[in-house]
Amino acid sequence: MHKIDKFLARLDANQRKKVLAIVERLDRSDLTGLDVRKLQGFPGLYRVRVGRIRVKFVMDISGIRILSIGHRSESTYRDV
Repeated sequence: MHKIDKFLARLDANQRKKVLAIVERLDRSDLTGLDVRKLQGFPGLYRVRVGRIRVKFVMDISGIRILSIGHRSESTYRDV
């Protein structure tokens, strides 16, 4: 089981539904109305905030690829 799948399995149903809705929008490249920020020092790396949960993704010519999903902590952006 992938790390992202394990994280989603541990969330309650309401949070999982919100995160999956964001992931589906990212899959369609629909970023309107989302809290998207470019991460400094990493070209093409962005994050979407869903409450205390962060979805890190790469956006380039080929599209959007999700790297990780996790709770915000001191080490959230260190292991990019």
